[in-house]
Amino acid sequence: MFHYTKLDIFCNDVKKFADADGYVPEAEDICQDFSYPDTQFKGLKNWTQHIQSSVHATRSAQQKLHAWQNRL
Repeated sequence: MFHYTKLDIFCNDVKKFADADGYVPEAEDICQDFSYPDTQFKGLKNWTQHIQSSVHATRSAQQKLHAWQNRL
């Protein structure tokens, strides 16, 4: 779990996966550690899909941030 602001200006694609407090799940995280609405992830399948999408968006944002930081 990490706060989406860690990705600086590249956080927009990741924000949609964040909970009410701004924390984004990573591969090994469990739903109970987050502040999502109780009904959002009723089944494991929904949570698994959310995690997969979150991880993919995070990797993409990290790559963009890294490229931006090393642009000179």
